Amino acid sequence: MDTNILFEKFTVEEIREIEKKTRADIERKKEDLRIMVGERYRDLIEAADTITEMKNSAQNVMSSIAKMEDMCRQLKQRHMVRGTSFQQRMSSGHQGGKKQEVHFYGIASQIKLLLDMPEKIWSALDEEDYLTATQHFLLSRHIHTSLQLESQQSGNLLSMFPVLTRQWAAISHFRTTILQGCRNVLKQPAAKDEQIARVLCSIIVLEDSTPRQVFNEFLLARTTAVQQLFHPSHQNASVKEQISLVVQLITTTVHQIHTVFYSPAEPSDIPCNLLLTILTEITSEKQGARLLETHGSMSAKSLPKSVLEFVPTLRSHAVPVSVQHLQDNCQQWINTCMNNVTSGVGKLLSFVNTVKRLADIRDQVWLYLKQDSCMQGWDLVCQRILNQPLSIWHGFLQPLFISRVKALIKFQLESSTEVTKRQISKVVMAIGSGEEGGIADTDLAGYIWHESPGDIPVNMAWTTATSRSNSDNPGGLIMKAKAYTPVIQSLCKTYEEKLQGLLQDALSYLSLLTPVEESKSSQPEAFDRLSDSDALYVHIQTSCKACLEELIKYFKEHLTLWEKALHDIKDPGINQMTQDKVLLIGRLCSAIGDMVPALQQCIMGKSAIHGPDSASSRVLKKQSSSSGGKVSENSEWSSSKERLCNCHREAYRIWVDHLTLSVVTKLRNALSSKEHKNALIYCTRWDEVSIEEETEDGKKISSKIRVPMQASWYVQNLLYSLCREINRVGGHAVQRGTLHQLVSKVTDEVMKSFEEVVSNSRKKDSNCLPLTQQRALQLIFDVKFILQIIPRKDDTVEGKSYQKAAARIIESLEEKVDPFDLDVFSPYMQSHLMKQGQRSAVLYGALTSLDRLGLFSAGRPLQSGQSEQHNVLPLTSCPSRFTLLPISTQPIRSSIQAPALQKSLYKAKASEGRSHTLTETAAAVLPQTSSMQKESSFYNKLGSMSSMSELSSWFSNIGSKS
Repeated sequence: MDTNILFEKFTVEEIREIEKKTRADIERKKEDLRIMVGERYRDLIEAADTITEMKNSAQNVMSSIAKMEDMCRQLKQRHMVRGTSFQQRMSSGHQGGKKQEVHFYGIASQIKLLLDMPEKIWSALDEEDYLTATQHFLLSRHIHTSLQLESQQSGNLLSMFPVLTRQWAAISHFRTTILQGCRNVLKQPAAKDEQIARVLCSIIVLEDSTPRQVFNEFLLARTTAVQQLFHPSHQNASVKEQISLVVQLITTTVHQIHTVFYSPAEPSDIPCNLLLTILTEITSEKQGARLLETHGSMSAKSLPKSVLEFVPTLRSHAVPVSVQHLQDNCQQWINTCMNNVTSGVGKLLSFVNTVKRLADIRDQVWLYLKQDSCMQGWDLVCQRILNQPLSIWHGFLQPLFISRVKALIKFQLESSTEVTKRQISKVVMAIGSGEEGGIADTDLAGYIWHESPGDIPVNMAWTTATSRSNSDNPGGLIMKAKAYTPVIQSLCKTYEEKLQGLLQDALSYLSLLTPVEESKSSQPEAFDRLSDSDALYVHIQTSCKACLEELIKYFKEHLTLWEKALHDIKDPGINQMTQDKVLLIGRLCSAIGDMVPALQQCIMGKSAIHGPDSASSRVLKKQSSSSGGKVSENSEWSSSKERLCNCHREAYRIWVDHLTLSVVTKLRNALSSKEHKNALIYCTRWDEVSIEEETEDGKKISSKIRVPMQASWYVQNLLYSLCREINRVGGHAVQRGTLHQLVSKVTDEVMKSFEEVVSNSRKKDSNCLPLTQQRALQLIFDVKFILQIIPRKDDTVEGKSYQKAAARIIESLEEKVDPFDLDVFSPYMQSHLMKQGQRSAVLYGALTSLDRLGLFSAGRPLQSGQSEQHNVLPLTSCPSRFTLLPISTQPIRSSIQAPALQKSLYKAKASEGRSHTLTETAAAVLPQTSSMQKESSFYNKLGSMSSMSELSSWFSNIGSKS
């Protein structure tokens, strides 16, 4: 449609719509055309493109072939026997008839050089110069290849020189030998950096490898070397040497990786990139001239230039190993080495049986790392090739050493405990079988009072008492004073020796014993050898506590079995041996805390372990000695010692319970006996006293009365049995609390037995013996005698209960006696009671308070109004054994009247020359004050008037332990 007609018929908007439709039709037709052409001519287009590519490829092939032809011409020109230089010399000086002769001399010179090569290669191999051997081998291969090319052109060459084929057969095997030698050098820990770089260059030129490939091969060789160090074939070397080789191999490997392979971006003070340096050197043209410079013979003048200037060539340009590749592979290699070292060194250390040997190995490693040149710039080297710091000791060896030291310490402690257990079992069996070794533990009193030559040390006169008690050999008297028998001493000594040996062994690892010159050296320390000491001190402490707990558990198990045996078995002989075993364990628990200072050192830990000398032991002994000042003890040791004391108290509790049951049973059987003959058997002698009385008519009538003068035999037997048993087990060394417990239990049971007698007497249908007046008087005397021997006048609830029970018993027994007769008999009974107490004070010395001797002495009391001198000690005038024995004075108050007992004694003495009436005798002892009239019984009257109430507890002088 014409444009003018279009504008005439349509408006502008309509024209625009027509334009849009027209353009849309054009685009649609183009798309249809494109689809049609693509479907019909796609194969043709692809074929055309392929033809074009083939044309380009053919052109490239033709150009490459032409290039190869040029290179082959050049190669032929260079490697022909008559090289370029030789042809030039021919053209200048050998034109004409000598051409054939020169050709022959050139071939002969190369063959002669080929014949000399095996010797040169072997010489280089003997000197471990593998790079020179490699160069000679490559030169031999080059000559052989050149001669082979020549033989293809002149067929008579092999016929003229048949040795050529055989000689190459003799040289060709050197390639394997050289490679094997190079790989062996890679595994050597002592190989130098340059030597490693040269053998790696040999591998590169022999196998046409790259630096990256030989780097991986180097790491693989070093991994194999680490594994071979732990192979059983190396067991002929010592553990110290093997571990030193491992450390040397790891340090040199890390250092050589940096020196040989690392290529710094900036100049470095530390040598590096040695591999590429040597590769560049051996492939340079100058190196070829130096290779045959030693050959000054006439035959060398006939060699072609290709032989004289031969240098090894690389297949591709040598590219340095990237830093990232170095770091990744080195980290992987370090992790592999850690696994190998953990398993290998762990097995090696299992053959080390002492901590001292471990310390020697550690010091050897420390000395090597301190003197090794590889450690110079170690941190920088590790940061470059590992991207992190690396410590050979802390990263590889320290965990293994700590684990082995802990295992050895634990083993030694456990073995010491087991040896002690076996020895204790042996001693216990000796006690049970009555062997000679256990006599002292069955009869401790005989051992204590038997004099022996070792009781007094030889140097006793030259040492103080404190130093004697703290010395290693204090003497037998001190041991006897502590009731430590030879068996106890032997057990503690063995245990002490075991623990002391452990400490000495451990201190060799926990302390530094370097010479003074070495300690003053200006060189930096390789590592802190004592960095793990705190952990080992804690391990010694915890392990020793665990072993002590095991020993205490062993003691308690036996104590439980023996306690059950004492309850179940009624045989006195077997029970006696069982008691001896129980007491042995008790004394041993006490002795372990006193005689094993090494145990205290182990449990107290670092604060007590000072050094290998024995000064620490002496310090600990002085601290534990009671003669010195008070020293604050370690809480751990206090807890452990308290555990031992608890076991000691448990053993003596079993002894107390059985002894109480034994003696009280006999007393109870005697008191509850139903046979009348037993009353006569247990009855003691009564005193016959003559008295006179005046009747109402004024006549004097004399009469005789009988009063008890001794305690009953069962009471005396009970007290004597207690004293004998206390003395037998070494009562002077028994803890005061144990004796207090024994006496408390015995007296409580005794009072219960007397209460049963009184209660049974009130029962009408009781079959027991009747409680007559005579028996009641004897029982009153028995109870008062027990109260006199064991007063128990402490302020505790048990003591007050005991006093009240005794008062009730005496009051109940006094009800069985006629009041008038009681008033008459009481003064004489009290007099006999005092005399009996004086007579039996020594016999029952283990139960009698020593300060009671002041009451038994013949000293006169102070007169009323006379001042009391507190700074004066009265002396006994009639001691039973020792003369002028000082006794602590008792406070005497002038306001207190003389006891009625003394009045009765004085009146009794005065009545010896004349007779008294019964009324006068009774009046002499009856109370005169109003306060005395309120007392309910005669016993309470005597208690309120007697000075016995002012005596201290008998426990103040028994035993030497609190």
